[in-house]
Amino acid sequence: MSSENDSLRLIMAKDFPNLPTNEQWMSHIRSLIKQPLSRVPFDGTDTEKSAYINTFADEYGNRRATDRPFLAYLFGIGLDSPCSHDGLDEQLWWMVQSGNFDAQTATVLIEPKDSLTPESDLLAIEYRTMVELCALHALWVIAKQSDSQALTERCLNAAAWHTRELQPDNAINRPWATQVFIALSQSAEDTEVSHLAHLHAQTLIHNTSINMGVPDILSALVLQDVADQLAG
Repeated sequence: MSSENDSLRLIMAKDFPNLPTNEQWMSHIRSLIKQPLSRVPFDGTDTEKSAYINTFADEYGNRRATDRPFLAYLFGIGLDSPCSHDGLDEQLWWMVQSGNFDAQTATVLIEPKDSLTPESDLLAIEYRTMVELCALHALWVIAKQSDSQALTERCLNAAAWHTRELQPDNAINRPWATQVFIALSQSAEDTEVSHLAHLHAQTLIHNTSINMGVPDILSALVLQDVADQLAG
């Protein structure tokens, strides 16, 4: 990252003397996702939810390996896990949807500090950012469900690494792990880290509406979980 970019981000960070509360974040997020999620069967039967998951695709007809386990977790239903999982994000989401919140198992899968994915610097930047953020979102769920302070701290460490090394613009406009950056903005002792985490969260949310004026369906579903986690 260039010194010019570093200086610009530091100046931007100083423009946020007062950070939003969780309630303010939740209100903003829910106002954005109300319309895109209006036809999602959150209150449907398990059969209706399963049908939605099995036929789910975004507005461009795309499906990702993490869609099914993430949606199963979000809807609170179980699915049969495939025999193998390729990416770290896929591995962690299948752990989550199966109800396996063992912090030690998750810790074995990730790097000890900074990036979560082993040798992530070998990946293309857009794919690297997407996998890292998607995995971080799942890891945060595991940390909170297992009440693991060590795993929570590891998530915050990864979020701080993101603000130093990766741009949210590379995340293909998906707001994965926004709640982790919000938590970092609220807990970091270093003012610059706090404000840069706030900017990261703000940008992740903003980018979801760039293409359509409102969040796309997958981004809206991710933001639904972000808001639920902010609610506690």
